[in-house]
This record gives sequence, C-alpha cells and structure tokens, in this order.
Amino acid sequence: MTLLHAKVACDPIVDALNPHRQRFIAVRWLSPRLNPFLCSHHINIGAAVAFMNLPHIKVVAAFGMMVEDHRNGLYDEVETLVVPSSGNTAHGAALLARAFGIKRVKVIMASDTPEAKKSIITMIPWARLICPEGTRSVEEVALEEASQPGSYLLDQYKHPGNARIHEECTGPQLMDAVDAEENGEIGLVAAGMGSGGTITGISHYFKLAQPGTIMLGVRPKPGKRVPGVRDAKQMDAVVTIPYQEAVNAIETVEREDAFIKARELLSEVQPQVGPSSGLAFAGLLQYLEKSPDAREILRGKSAVFVCPDDGRFYPGPTHSTLDPDHGL
Repeated sequence: MTLLHAKVACDPIVDALNPHRQRFIAVRWLSPRLNPFLCSHHINIGAAVAFMNLPHIKVVAAFGMMVEDHRNGLYDEVETLVVPSSGNTAHGAALLARAFGIKRVKVIMASDTPEAKKSIITMIPWARLICPEGTRSVEEVALEEASQPGSYLLDQYKHPGNARIHEECTGPQLMDAVDAEENGEIGLVAAGMGSGGTITGISHYFKLAQPGTIMLGVRPKPGKRVPGVRDAKQMDAVVTIPYQEAVNAIETVEREDAFIKARELLSEVQPQVGPSSGLAFAGLLQYLEKSPDAREILRGKSAVFVCPDDGRFYPGPTHSTLDPDHGL
C-alpha cells in the first residue's frame, strides 16, 4: 500500500476517495436473457460495477498517480496541475488537488466531450476547462500549458502509478467481489481501454494471484468514438503504459454496439453504467462467440467486465447514437 503523508492522509476528501479504504466494486450477475453462455457452458457473466463508493473508477487512477508524485516531492513547487483527459481522470485529480497543496487545475479536454463531463469540471471552482481549437490536439495544448512556471503535467497515459494502483486495489477488490463457490472462479476479465492502466494493473495482480486468467482488452473500431476509451491509433499516439504485455487478446467494437449494450444492461444492472461498460460487455460476448476454446476453458467459471462509470454522464451521446427502441 502506498503510504501517505500524515497531513494529506487526514484530509477528508482524501479519506473519502482513498481506494485502499473504500469498497468500490460490486458484481451484478446477468441472467440468460443477456448471457447466452450461462445455459450452454455454465459461464457466469458479471458486470463489475467499479464506482460503488467512488464517483468513477478514474478516481482510483488519479489517487494512485498523485500519491506517488507527492511522495516523490514532485509537487513541492507546483501551483497548477495540468490534466489531459476525456473527463473522469481530470475530475478525480481536481477533487484531490487541494489536499496535495495544488491551487489550480487546468483540464485539457476535447471539444466533443459530452457536456455532462464538461459540467462536472466547471463546477469545481479551482478547475479551469480548456478545449483546444482548430487542429491542435489535447496533448499538444497540455504540454504547452505544463511548460508554464509552477505547472506540472499529470499524464495518465504514461504514468506508471496508473497501472500500479489498479494492481494494489482494483485487482484484489475484483477477486474479493466474486464468490468462487457460488459463481465459479474468475476465468476472464474484460475492460475497455483508454490509457490501458486498468487492464494492465488488474492483469499484474491476477498473474500472481490466479495465473491463467484471461485478460481481454476492448476498444472501439478504428475511427469510432466511445467516451472514455480510445481506438488503436489514438492509443498508439499517447499511451506508453505496457498494456500489450498485459492482455491475452483485444476485441474491437462498433460505437453503436457499445451504446446498445449499455442500454441493455439497464434492465439488470444498477447503478446505471455508461457506454464504455457496454463496450467491454460487447467485446466479451464477441470474444466468446468466436472462440470455442475459450468457451471450454471458461466452462463452470465466471467472466467479468469492468464498468468504470455512471451512465447518467452520457444522455447526449446516447440520444445521438441510438433510436428510442435500440437495445429494447
């Protein structure tokens, strides 16, 4: 467990968002209506809702990265934290910033980010939202802002603390959330990929705790946008976390399928989950449908997909992607 300076550890926001202290994962098991492999192969598929006592799973990543940076003295002269993000990581970092002595947070976010995501940033008075204009990328603007005196770049796509905190917290909590006697031991974990930190950290944990567990990364098909995750080209452009070594397979999913699956999950999973959860679920089903060997390996076991955030963040993208009867 990462040690905290006493002053930081006593901060009420740090205490509330500390993933070492909060139980933030609960698994919702799907019925045969949504799980076509339950009756045929006795594979239990579960939605691992990973924001039960936290706003979203990216609070875990933000906490881990910031604790490591603070412990290493990287914030000693920092007044402004610069965070490139599609929303959730920046939200977590902004909530925690004042506890680490940081006065301001600049959030660099793409202009087409859902309005609900932008709104939760603008509600935090010490956070400023910057959306690049024209052809300038989020990464380019973030580097420019971080070059200013007293500024520091919190880069989730490269920070080793991102994966490390998921190894320390998310992996063990996922294991504890599944009753192996009742539902079968975890044979597969699927997660949508943006920075690659979640699946990499979980994989590192399971390689030691339960070797042989299949790690499935899921991302959108090339050029398709799903909030919170990145396609292969987008990941290649910025991600240095070694997620390729952590996964056994990668599935790609259409944008519409991610939203349809998120809508289908509404009937069996609460709290409501977002489109990146639907993406992970769709990728898991695709993988099992085309892999008879995997279906046999998983017979009598469980397969879980990580649900990182609340579906109520995404009314706009959902309405623009789906007709009213899609997923019903």
